[in-house]
Amino acid sequence: MGSKWGTTVWLILVGIGLFIDPAPAAQKKDAAKTAKVTQKEPARPKAADVTTALVFGKAGNGPGAFESIDGVWVDPRGRILVTDKGNNRVSFFNGGGRFLTSFGEPGVGPGQFNPCTGIVVDGQQRIIVSDQGNFRIQVFDLAGKFLSAFGRKGTGDGEFLEPMGLALDSRGNLYVGDGTRDDVQVFDENFAFVRKLGTLNPGAGRMERIESVAVGPPPREEIFVADEKHSRIHRFSTEGTHLGTFGKQGLGPGMFAKEVEGLTFDALGYLYAVDETGGKIEVFTPDGRSVHSFGGGPGIRPGQLNSPDGIHYSPLYQSILVADQRNHRVQVFHLEDIWKNKKRVSQNPDSRPTGHPGNGGRL
Repeated sequence: MGSKWGTTVWLILVGIGLFIDPAPAAQKKDAAKTAKVTQKEPARPKAADVTTALVFGKAGNGPGAFESIDGVWVDPRGRILVTDKGNNRVSFFNGGGRFLTSFGEPGVGPGQFNPCTGIVVDGQQRIIVSDQGNFRIQVFDLAGKFLSAFGRKGTGDGEFLEPMGLALDSRGNLYVGDGTRDDVQVFDENFAFVRKLGTLNPGAGRMERIESVAVGPPPREEIFVADEKHSRIHRFSTEGTHLGTFGKQGLGPGMFAKEVEGLTFDALGYLYAVDETGGKIEVFTPDGRSVHSFGGGPGIRPGQLNSPDGIHYSPLYQSILVADQRNHRVQVFHLEDIWKNKKRVSQNPDSRPTGHPGNGGRL
């Protein structure tokens, strides 16, 4: 302010973290240059806090407890099925989260797992489970009785190295993502091999460490694959033509802190994708446009997620179910709560109601 005072006067407004510096103009100019150089990265955008309709589960190996949950699905009876890869079993809960029963144990025999990961229930009311370390897919009735299994270790058609995410289309075809083969194999309703899709070629189409698969809305029923290593989602035609990618590593809208995990579509054609490290769910249109996110995590409070994994849309409950892995629980979010104060319109090319069975990825 002048030699009379012998020093520069600073006015500090502590409440809002703002300071005013009445230093000479030349000093201000230098400070502005320094600020540009030392500018910090933008803070992570906060995912929307969404009220949880239901939370159930706890850590452990007793009835209704989880060691490391992976997939979730709702069967035709309204029961919630959860794969627990830590306990090598599938557990059943009613619509209120009350434990009913379970099946499975560690091992290599029929009905045993090493461990179990992906899960779906098809139109023939068969429970289909990825048995990852046994290089096979196992099939059960709705009571958990073993029916059949297919697959073996290998890189040929119908063989697996690490079967993980599962999904179904409206024709009953089963899609199996393989985290080591880095491809998706397609099987018909009799589990006969149909085709495979995926690529390890350099460039945008390269997929590595596949976690999940989902099938888009009819009539196109495009295939969406979670590429964990590259923090993005691949989009394929039904015939297997690569149509592009979306998502990338980052903290902004439509980005993933690191791994992309479970995928599922709702009835209006919105894609829900799990950001495991970020503890949130990213929501996209089928063409990859980011429109929403929720989860508020990582955290332990209801509505927050800690290393979420599998995800499933239930038409019966009009809800999104999430396997909240490190919190050892399942969280259920109603669509009306997720989309509160947000516009939601049909993304389906054909907007008429359909009987699409839902999707899953690591469900």
